[in-house]
Amino acid sequence: MKNIIYILIIVFSVSTSIDTFAQDYWIEQSSPTTKYLRSVFFTDTLNGWISGDSGLIIHTSNKGITWTIQPTGLNREVISLFFLNADTGFALSWEFSAVPPNYFGTRILSTINRGVSWNNYLFPDTNLFLNTIYFHDRYNGFMGGSEGKIFYTTNSGINWHRASVDSSAFFSFPVKKIKFADEHTGYAAGGAFDIAGMMWKTTNGGLNWRSVIVGPEPMNDLYIFDRDNIFCAGGDFEYGPSRLITTNGGTNWNYTEFGIFGIGNSIDFRTYNEGWISLGIIDTFLLTTDHGISWNTVSSPDNSRIYDLQFIDQRNGWAVGNEGVILKYNSSIIGVSEYEAGIPEKFILHQNYPNPFNPKTIISYQLSVNSFVKLIIYNVLGKEVATLVNEMQSATSGERMYQVEFDGSELPSGVYFYRLSTDKITTTKKMVLIE
Repeated sequence: MKNIIYILIIVFSVSTSIDTFAQDYWIEQSSPTTKYLRSVFFTDTLNGWISGDSGLIIHTSNKGITWTIQPTGLNREVISLFFLNADTGFALSWEFSAVPPNYFGTRILSTINRGVSWNNYLFPDTNLFLNTIYFHDRYNGFMGGSEGKIFYTTNSGINWHRASVDSSAFFSFPVKKIKFADEHTGYAAGGAFDIAGMMWKTTNGGLNWRSVIVGPEPMNDLYIFDRDNIFCAGGDFEYGPSRLITTNGGTNWNYTEFGIFGIGNSIDFRTYNEGWISLGIIDTFLLTTDHGISWNTVSSPDNSRIYDLQFIDQRNGWAVGNEGVILKYNSSIIGVSEYEAGIPEKFILHQNYPNPFNPKTIISYQLSVNSFVKLIIYNVLGKEVATLVNEMQSATSGERMYQVEFDGSELPSGVYFYRLSTDKITTTKKMVLIE
């Protein structure tokens, strides 16, 4: 089955080095624990929680300067966190009890006072292990887990009801993560190693879910730009990390293996262009600075293995992992990187005109130094569709600029990206071809 699916996969080119080291992007923070950390959730720049092994939940109210261990009364790993605001939050932990009542299943935690105290109760269904919890508001929430089951509540978790899921044929495939684009449209990611990666979608607020097989390996996390555009990360030990994207609300999914070691545990985007995937079992991130067209490997500080990451906004990001490691995104580099600052010192890449276009458009750019220049067009799946420039060019001055015509008459309508690269710098912009 795997060999058949591979024929349909477009292989990404992943660089094994990057000019900026991870130490430039991420700074290790003081941590109150050496336990394995599984999940991180910030509600704003001040307040955040991290969960991990042996019932651990820690909290900061001062941007991570100090952390306080919160009592949970549990001795099992807290695997999932979700907070509505700085006061109200939820968490999941698995229970394995060999003494009466011999319960094997999921324990649900909740707090209404920032985690100063946590209430918990056992989910009624035994032998069901839930992986993810998500709430729209204080009343309406969702959970997903083993056997492809999804549950919803309308009363803050007092009662849970099983949602209708059409994946009865894939009962053994667990749901790993649930997120919503809006109150109606939500997605769930999951699957089983060496069998299939799965995605589920709802368009009626989580009451009914439609499933689809999207690849040979499970998806562990997803990032939703809007209800049509979603990035996912996953993979397995043998075949390495993978990514999955849709640009049409799940009508079509494109699955790609990166061809390196690791598993895509979590994914988040700092900006539209800059996205990160943590690889968990190795001390490496995957980084894109062109909205997923290309990815680079970035070593994590002090060989730390990162399992979860989150960006609250463009300047505040957090990552957690093994041995209590807590990393904070280095916001001091923002404004220096070429993909954020527009790099006027090196070159200026203008927005194509017209845009949208049919079938021709002009791409203009200016150079401040002589350089070897490449101008390449990619489709939304990251496949190169045209090379417009591949030569040495002289610096421009004043209002002078290079102008290159792109003819898309042989291509289907849709979103495309044009990437300009010199000897040292690369930047990318988006354009739309219409019929």
